[in-house]
Amino acid sequence: MTNISGKHALLKMLQKEGVNYMFGNPGTSEAPMMAIMNEYPSIEYVLVLQEGVAVGLAEGYARASKKIPFVSLHIDNGMANGLSLMIDQLYSGTPMVMTAGNKDIRKMAAGRSDLADMARPFAKWSTEITHAEQVPSVIRRAFQEAKTPPTGPTFISMSQNAFDDVADVNLIPSSDVHISTNIDDKTSEEICDIIMPSKKPILIVGDRISQTNAVDEAIKLAEVAGMRVYGHNSSEVNFPANHPLWQGNLNMRTIEAVTAVKNADVILAVGCPVFEDFFFQKGEFVSSNTKLIHIDINNNEIGKSEPTDIGIIASPKNAMKKLFENLESLMTGPYREASSFRTIEAKYESDTRKENHKNLINQKMKNGQAMSPAKMLDELAKALPEQSSVFNDGVSSSQLLFESMLPSKKGSYYGCRGQAIGWGIGATMGMKLGDPSKAAVGVIGDGSAIMTIQGLWTAANSKIPSIFVICNNSSYRVLKINMNHYHRLNNFEPPKSYFAMDFHHEINFAEQAKAYGINGIRIENPADINRTLNKAIDSGEPTVIDMIIDGSI
Repeated sequence: MTNISGKHALLKMLQKEGVNYMFGNPGTSEAPMMAIMNEYPSIEYVLVLQEGVAVGLAEGYARASKKIPFVSLHIDNGMANGLSLMIDQLYSGTPMVMTAGNKDIRKMAAGRSDLADMARPFAKWSTEITHAEQVPSVIRRAFQEAKTPPTGPTFISMSQNAFDDVADVNLIPSSDVHISTNIDDKTSEEICDIIMPSKKPILIVGDRISQTNAVDEAIKLAEVAGMRVYGHNSSEVNFPANHPLWQGNLNMRTIEAVTAVKNADVILAVGCPVFEDFFFQKGEFVSSNTKLIHIDINNNEIGKSEPTDIGIIASPKNAMKKLFENLESLMTGPYREASSFRTIEAKYESDTRKENHKNLINQKMKNGQAMSPAKMLDELAKALPEQSSVFNDGVSSSQLLFESMLPSKKGSYYGCRGQAIGWGIGATMGMKLGDPSKAAVGVIGDGSAIMTIQGLWTAANSKIPSIFVICNNSSYRVLKINMNHYHRLNNFEPPKSYFAMDFHHEINFAEQAKAYGINGIRIENPADINRTLNKAIDSGEPTVIDMIIDGSI
């Protein structure tokens, strides 16, 4: 055992957990730890001016590096700013450990906030350290909980006295978690017997495909069964978007997505919710004569919303591997012929979708009209160097970017999860720190960018060479789109105007970038995108590219 203070026990445990970066904004409650941070040079403190930037950094870092990020905030006011984005991480399963210092435990009569209780609705596990002896075991469990499926963020409040108190402790880190659950033989054969005679089976994939390294298994399963493939809450490369079976991402508030689901006679959903959307819609998305099979490592998702015919808690990788092997051995000539025909149909539909996207890109602009989002994002996608990662926080333009990129290589694309905005600036920097070998490009809506604009200072201060492409349409365009959905779902006439959704006073992001000490460039002509983007990447300096685009609906 080692006799040390709680603050040293904390930092030594972080070293043992492999923490390279601490994303934080310190307060008086963290003073004991900050006083000794320079004794731990292996942990780089990345200072932020707004707590949402720290959580964004953690998000991008976790996804690019596959490590557990550590965020340090302060007491109730500071940590509350971080919780606004942490709620998305709980929903999506991003692993993270967040801490915040608290008043001395002996200040009960004077009054102190219950930080652990404040964070509990937003965390997979939340607790408080009140004695130095607790530090190693609580830190170890926080990391263990964060990375154990279903993964998610954890929170630790640390009483100020626990920083300075001395105790005998054992510094033992968390252990790796191996997922080995699988489908039993009987259930696997039952699923195969449902899929083989089906006329229009579909495979729907979510982020726990990539989280369990199951993309290859998804491809093999889809190909042998001739299943059209869709993404739902799919914000990474869970299936190559250039594959002929890929049909796009499902947004369940659109007629096209609802139709695709209702027309299927078998739905195999793996590693995703079934189904998720902000708006209430009466009834079920899945038809009564459709078989729904749901496989997920997260037991909280199975049967949560739609009635499930077969629900299985299993590793997506193991489950799809077994289903593929069974289908490969069981499918006879007629079934294989039907599968081949479905593949041909799917390729035609995929090619048609791509052609429609090209037509949208090539629409002529009217005189005086800003460049269209489709044109801007297509030029940007063409300009990206091969070794690059994109964080898509384009909000209303996110699907246009996806269709132009057709991301198909692991680590090339990440998107936002959940409903919050403000991710992009922090996440782009985190992505760069998590994988320095790639150019890091964030595509960020103007409404989202302004939420955490202070992150540009962190890019300058910590010299993080990220590229922030701001989709500047001077409006909350996504709110206008959602207002249209609201009117349609309630059989109202389309809105004639949109209240408080336009930025009548211009936001100049290029000038803001310069004020924070980084490069800022304004672009209005799509012909300038390729040269500007690659010059910014080659400079090795953080840069904002302020793209002036059309915001019409």
